[in-house]
Formats: sequence, C-alpha cells, structure tokens
Amino acid sequence: MDEIGQKLRDARIQKGYTIDDLQQITKIQKRYLIAIEEGNFDALPGDFYVRAFIKQYADTVGLDGDALLTQFQQDIPEPQPQEYAAQSVENKTRATRAEEASPVNRLRRYLPQIAIAAIVVVAVIVIYVIMLVYQSGPKQTIPTDSESVAVSSKRSTSKTSKSSTSSKTSKTSAASSSSKTAEKSSKKSTKKSSKLDISVADANGATQAVTLKNLQKTGNKLTLGATGATAWISVIVNGSTTWQGSLTSGNSQEVTLPDNVTTFQVRSGNATATTIKLNGQSVDISKGTSIVRTITFTADATESEGSQE
Repeated sequence: MDEIGQKLRDARIQKGYTIDDLQQITKIQKRYLIAIEEGNFDALPGDFYVRAFIKQYADTVGLDGDALLTQFQQDIPEPQPQEYAAQSVENKTRATRAEEASPVNRLRRYLPQIAIAAIVVVAVIVIYVIMLVYQSGPKQTIPTDSESVAVSSKRSTSKTSKSSTSSKTSKTSAASSSSKTAEKSSKKSTKKSSKLDISVADANGATQAVTLKNLQKTGNKLTLGATGATAWISVIVNGSTTWQGSLTSGNSQEVTLPDNVTTFQVRSGNATATTIKLNGQSVDISKGTSIVRTITFTADATESEGSQE
C-alpha cells in the first residue's frame, strides 16, 4: 500500500468512516477511493482527478488536503497541460457563452416578450374596432312634443330615486366599514398564529425527523454552517440534490428552497459540527450521537390545509 494511501486510510478509520460512508459523503466512486488507498493512481480517470480526489478525501477525513499534496508531490502524477485545460472552468465557461450567444438561443430568449407584445397589439386593435362600431350605430332622437305634466312627473320621480339611492349608499357604506373591520381583525389573528414552529425529534441512529408547522409557501431559506470542524453537507429536495459541499469551521451557506415545498432532507458527514437555521430560526439537531446523519424536514399537512382556508 502506498504511503499517502496508508495515511488517508488511517485517518478515515480514526474518523469512524467506512468506504461506503466516504462514497456517500464525497460522491467519489468506491473503486476510486480504494484505488487511492492502495496507491493505484492508474485506475483513476486521469491525472487531473488524482489530485482533486486526494484533496477531497483528505479534507473529508480531517486532514489538510493542500499540505498532503505538497508533502507527497513526488508520488502524485502532475496533470498534463492539455488535460488541465480541458477540465478548466474558463474553457467550459467560454463554450457556454458561445452557445448562449448563438442566434437560435437569442431568439428563444426573447420569444416570450415577442409573444406578449403581439397579444397586446391584437388586443388594442380589437378594442379600437369595437369602439368604431359602437360609435357608428344609430343615434336616438329626443322627442320635442313632450307635455309639461310628463316633465314634472319625471322630475318628481328623479328626486325620489335620488333619495332612495342616497339611503342605499349609506347602508352599503356602513356594511362595507363593518366588513373591513372584521377582515382586519381576521388578518391580525392569522398573523399571530402563522409563526413557524420547529419540532426536532431525537436521532434514531443515522436518521432524525423534524416537524414544521406554519411553513410559508414561498421564500423559505436554509442557512447551513459548521463549528469546530469541517462538515460535508448536502440538501435534497424531491430526491434531487439542490446543493452540496464542504464547510469549514465558521463558514456558512444559504440555500433557497423551492416554492410549495413540503418535505426536504439535510445530509451531514459531521452532524456534531453542523448548524442549521430555517428562515432565521435555529434547528437543534444535538439530540443524537451519530456523525453521519440524514435529517428529514416535513411540513404539517393539517396546518397547511388550515392556512389555505
């Protein structure tokens, strides 16, 4: 076994990780992890990945990846310039920019705005035509032989109608005022009862459940951090990984959750050093001793139905 591989393996065992645990945390295939421990670098997909995988392995088990690469520099193959250039972010970014700048992609980007503008133009034309048709219709003539008695009767009727309308308006105004007062009171009571409530259960081995009450439909944000040690963390929503990465002590990462989310998971490779906040409120996950842990957040369905009503 290679000296650098032996050192990484000893650190992994001391950390309490199996190869399967390390594969789950780093997302590096198990066969590559075994090859690194045995010093069989030829089994890795390329020289560029040798250094990248060793650094990620070291950081995960609590070693300084950069220092380890420097110490065993003579044993680790250097990436070829062509291979590094092919893997570099700059080249990938240039390819992405070239694709986005193509005429087809530009047309697709502005297609919704063009469609909306066309709909607005058609609507304006239709309204204009309707107004022309309405204005060109037959006009009613005012009779000139109406009697004075009929005029007097109409005036009397008009006054009675105005009085009735005034009475109805005052009643409607009073009813509207009462309705607004009741609506304001209802909104105040709703705001008081809509505060987010977080209930954390004791960890059951490598799993832990969190129940959420009054979780808002949109704008939910997770703030992930690490204290005292490095922690690898990932966020999974509907079976897909939204974010993953390693956080060193004192650093944090904010993740915005999708709208109308009702359940999601936070996986940590070092749960005892991981901190979680949801919408600014701390989530206490200290009720457990397992290092590698999956925390499942579930919104209370009863509360969600009540808030919709």
